[in-house]
Amino acid sequence: MWRQIVGMARMRVQVLTWRYINRDFFPIGSVPMTIIQEAGCWPEEASGLMRRLHRLRNLSRRNFFATTRREYAAIGRIVRAIHPDVILCQYGTMGLRMLPIARELAIPLAVHFHGSDLAGGLANRWYRWSIEAALRQFDAVIVVNTMQRDWLVAHGVDPARVHVIPCGVPTEESLPCSAKERSGSPLQFIVVSRLVRLKGVDMTIRAFASVVREIPGARLVIAGEGPERGDLETLVERLGLWDNVCFTGWLSPSEVRHALEQSDVFVQHSLVPEGWPVSVAEASAMGLPVVVTNCGGLAEQVVDGVTGLLVPAGDVPRMQESMLRLARDPHLRSRLGMAGRTRIKEEFDVKKQIAELEDVLIECARAS
Repeated sequence: MWRQIVGMARMRVQVLTWRYINRDFFPIGSVPMTIIQEAGCWPEEASGLMRRLHRLRNLSRRNFFATTRREYAAIGRIVRAIHPDVILCQYGTMGLRMLPIARELAIPLAVHFHGSDLAGGLANRWYRWSIEAALRQFDAVIVVNTMQRDWLVAHGVDPARVHVIPCGVPTEESLPCSAKERSGSPLQFIVVSRLVRLKGVDMTIRAFASVVREIPGARLVIAGEGPERGDLETLVERLGLWDNVCFTGWLSPSEVRHALEQSDVFVQHSLVPEGWPVSVAEASAMGLPVVVTNCGGLAEQVVDGVTGLLVPAGDVPRMQESMLRLARDPHLRSRLGMAGRTRIKEEFDVKKQIAELEDVLIECARAS
């Protein structure tokens, strides 16, 4: 999202948000920003009576994620003052939240789905019912893989309004680290992920244990933070891997790049369909071979045997086999890594992706 905000060159961007975190790492310069102060507690995050009343009020239009009355008035004043030609909402939940205002003010609304909002999020029946009822009201829908596009079309969205634009990465900033620079260092695998159950980091650790049995000096760096960290540390201790596994906690973008530069293989054992994980693309852009599960957009992002290795979700033995295969063969690591970097540069550079997104938004504005 930050790259889109600062990278658009053909549109005057203004940002409307509820929170702005990590400002030092993601500055937006002179781009105008308004932070909603009047929102209060969002009903879906509340419990009990407030949430039930909000659902009851929105029963007739079947948008249970629509903005609240108080928020509606506050956002309405801001949007009328800006008078945008088009609104871009990040994630399906925000599209639902902004839909009533966009319709009242006759402003085209484009919604950018990322991953969980068309996967695990659909398990929430209130969200699923809301999205299914609202899809035909969005003027444009942006998704990051073809599986998401197929789901939308199957649910009645005009294919002409669905645009597949994977998230891009700045390949000019992602320079590969040569094998010579890494020589002499222990073989290092890296995970860059939120530490939540659905990312399968525990399965990566179990698979890594077999690598250590064959290559005792191998290391696994786990970059990220989350509620599963304590359980993962317990697993590492139980497997006797404390000397081989490092938990870094949350890292800034520059720190992530540095950690990737020091690594030989990127691994991610996602257990649910992914949208288009940027961390995997960043690793490929830096010339790292990747071992990932064939979940959702990952199967489109990684070409098995060409830019990385795909394994079935939940299959620890296959993960072990793939990690060991790369651990034993530096030439294979180099071949897959360089092929991955070439593919990212040619097809998924962030400048190309932002230009395609701007095309969609400009078309939306012109068609209104």
